[in-house]
Amino acid sequence: MKALYALLAVATTMLPPASQAAYPERPITLVVPYAAGGMGSTFGNVVGDALARQLGRPVVVDYRPGANGALGAAYVAKAQPDGYTMLMAVNSTMAINPNLYPKLQYDPVGDFAPVAMVNASSNILVVNAASPFKSLQELIDYARQNPGKLNFGSSGNGATPHLSGEMLKRLADVKINHVPYKGIGPAVTDLLGGQIDFVFSDTSAMPQVQAGRLRALAVTGPTRLGIAPDIPTMQEAGLDDFIVRTWYSLVVPAGTPEDVVQRLNGAVAAVVKDPEVKARMVAVGVDPAEDTSSEYLDRTIRSDLAFWKQFMADTGIRLE
Repeated sequence: MKALYALLAVATTMLPPASQAAYPERPITLVVPYAAGGMGSTFGNVVGDALARQLGRPVVVDYRPGANGALGAAYVAKAQPDGYTMLMAVNSTMAINPNLYPKLQYDPVGDFAPVAMVNASSNILVVNAASPFKSLQELIDYARQNPGKLNFGSSGNGATPHLSGEMLKRLADVKINHVPYKGIGPAVTDLLGGQIDFVFSDTSAMPQVQAGRLRALAVTGPTRLGIAPDIPTMQEAGLDDFIVRTWYSLVVPAGTPEDVVQRLNGAVAAVVKDPEVKARMVAVGVDPAEDTSSEYLDRTIRSDLAFWKQFMADTGIRLE
């Protein structure tokens, strides 16, 4: 009998960790820290569905909007670190908010474990198709000659569309007025209606561009978008130092077991490499990540934190 117990003890030590053997046992929640609609919904649907197939469990999208993504991020930061609550982490939540809000309820580095970069995109500077502006330079020339007369809309204070406008003001040395909306949809609606002059939008505005209702003047990222190779970058259009990139990733609460993080990382890597998923990403205007390692995401978060810290210091932008 003693020999049998000894054999059982040895066998038990050879089993894989419980988290690795069992995970995932139940549905996983993906928190999107924005209202339904736009790129948040697209990410939730495309990535959530693909991850569910990889992990063999449903991925439930939970929209928790507020404070430029800060409320949803704070919720995930305090969630049980077991791999069953993930955050769609974008540069707004992870790198901009910490430099924008003095009383943020989470630490983007200390409260999360990075899983993987998923995709990246740009904002698009769009005007009404009836606008007299045919290029970025024409818009800048008018703004310089008519300070304070142009109004631009964004998805809200502190989001990358807002900060794209602030960067335009700074680099082009123009005075323009910011009109924040509760989401990019209402901003584009008012642009179509002629209430505002231009919008920095995510790529959800591309159908309106393709339909001829909006005109795209430039994209804010360092390279042209795969979905819109004819639209120049802001740098190509004349503003050499203008880069505002939007990236989308997955993080989990700090303390999540490493084997669970690696399981999720492997699933994301497989999703990003899947030809069907890649095609769906490109179709909505985002480019699949070339590096899905958790180390790359960690480096990106830290470098963007430093960039936006300097930008906020230079511009004096701060929100309560």
